[in-house]
Order: sequence, then structure tokens, then C-alpha cells
Amino acid sequence: MGSSSSGHVIVTGATGFIGAACVHEFLGRGWRVTAVSHRRAPTRLEGLRGSDRLKLVSASVTRREELLRVLGESIAAGRGTCQALVHCAGRATDIGWDRQFRVSHLGGIRNVCDAVRELGIKRLVHVSTTDVYGVRDFTDAGEETPLANNRHNPYPKYKILAEAHLRAGLPRGRYVILRPAFVWGPGDTSVGPRAVAFLRRSPVILHFGRWRGRNRWPLAYVGNVARVAYAAAVLRSAPGEAYSVVDAEPTTMDEYYRLLLDLFLPARRGMRSVTVPFCLAWPVAALSTVLSTLLGRHAPLFDPSLYGLRHVAHSQDFSGEKAARLLADAGLTLIDRAAALREMRAAVAGHPC
Repeated sequence: MGSSSSGHVIVTGATGFIGAACVHEFLGRGWRVTAVSHRRAPTRLEGLRGSDRLKLVSASVTRREELLRVLGESIAAGRGTCQALVHCAGRATDIGWDRQFRVSHLGGIRNVCDAVRELGIKRLVHVSTTDVYGVRDFTDAGEETPLANNRHNPYPKYKILAEAHLRAGLPRGRYVILRPAFVWGPGDTSVGPRAVAFLRRSPVILHFGRWRGRNRWPLAYVGNVARVAYAAAVLRSAPGEAYSVVDAEPTTMDEYYRLLLDLFLPARRGMRSVTVPFCLAWPVAALSTVLSTLLGRHAPLFDPSLYGLRHVAHSQDFSGEKAARLLADAGLTLIDRAAALREMRAAVAGHPC
């Protein structure tokens, strides 16, 4: 299959949702991991502190000199080589000022690319998003779908610019781009908890627009994202390519809400669905977005935000066949929905949302 069985990997954003899953994935496959975070309390990695193959370091991808110094020291303290850097750090929200996303996403990828070049890191695996394709109705969209910033939000804007900088700054043989859809799973502190909070407050399941809850809601289990990141780091065929990451099982918007009800609010499983016209929801969503941004919040005051409303009102059907083939080349498969739900139920039992 043309892969390396073990080595040294650096993970940025290592205490984040996707980053922590990647740390677990590589450690579980025998790799040495340098986990980079700007947070002082990496709670998602607490259970791994005793591993002699894990090194926790503090640095921000937005500070170039600090990043190069910390990563250089980590590489030198090991065997002097690093097979891959998995870049998960970034501003994971749909609320905020343009400059915040510019510094986090575009500034971050510039510094990470500099680190890859100057420190001799063999490969960069960059975690982007399916949002780079735009927020509109899709049917079986693939990696060749044109990127489209609809200018409604700086999050996809700077994800697109980050990808462009990466392609211009590194040879094709030095990078891989991952584009996960809506990432879910144990440890989620963003999309899932927001949806659960919305369901907890609402007497009904609310849908918006013409799809009436039948629109595709593309889920990507966090364990699947981490598996694809591993395959992208080790396979010789991966560099220079982009991979959309989605679960094998298609899910509608209504099915997603009912999945959350089953996991977190079982007493409300029988909630009925009601559809609200998009034009009536838009002013409320716009108010949430404006107020939340002005107040400097990381998450909206209330949902849906304007960007969130556009998402849940469209049917987004992405093909994950290319990523599935990459996994097959590495001797791996996607984690199926049943196994993912078992992991979720175990996590919920220990830490209810």
C-alpha cells in the first residue's frame, strides 16, 4: 500500500475536537505525537499524559517564531525527523469578525507552511471543510466541485484562501487537504451541543425552507476524520490531493435531530416537526449573528445564526468515495454508524450533554 507504519507526527490544535481525535488515532497506531496547543489545560488529552510517545507543547500557529522554535525543539529532541504535520488549529465557529478568521486561518497556514519547509517536515495534512464548496444545494458533490465563497461568512472565505496559500507555498508532494463535512462524535463542543440546546428549548423540531427536514445533512464522524488524516499522512499516493470526508450512511436533517434526541433527550423522542419559511427565520438569525459578533462571542447568543440557517435550509450531499478508497489503500474502513453510536452512547453515559 506504500505507507510508513510508524513515525513522528505533529498535530496542531491538539486539544480541539478533531485534533484530539487525531492524537488518539496516531498514538493508537504506534506513532510518536507532538501535540501542539495554545491552551494551558488540554482536558481532551488528560488520559494520555502517561504515554511516553506523547509530548504536549504550547504554541500558537499565529505566532511564527514561537511556532518554529517549539516545533524545532520537539523534532530535535526526538530522532530529528518528522513524517507529518496534521494541521487542525483554527477558529471553529461561524461567529466573529473578519480579522479574527484571517489571523487564525490564513495567518496560521502561512506559519505552518514555513515550519514544514524550514524544519524539513515531510508532509502537511491540512484540515479544511466542505464549506469551501459553498452553502447551496448539492447532489453527490465531489472534490472537483469548484470552490465557492458566497461571501456570507469569513469562515469559508479564509478556509478557501488557506487552501490557495497551501497549494502555492508547497510542492504537490508535500501536502494533503482534508475537507470534513459536519463533524460529530464524543467531545464535540460546537455543532452538536448547539443543536441539542436548541431542541431542549423548543417544543417542536424546527426546519427552515422548502426541504421540510428532508434535506441531506452530511455527517462526518470524528473517528473517521482522524482515520483519513492517518491515511493521508502515511500513503505515498495521498499528497497533492483533496479528500471530502463524510460518513457512508446518508442522513437527513430530520434524522439528525432525532438521532440527537435519542442520545441526549430520550424523553422527547416523539417531538413533531414543523417547517418555518426561510424569510421569516432570516431576521432572527441575522439579529443573532450581529449581536454575537458585536459582543465578541465565540458561539451565537441563540440559534440559528445566519450562517447556520443557510446550512440547515439546504441539502448538502457530498461524495466520500475518494476518502473511502484512500482508507482501503491503507487497509482501513470507515467507522459505521452503529459503531459510532455505541461510542457516543458510552461517552454520553459518562458525560451527558
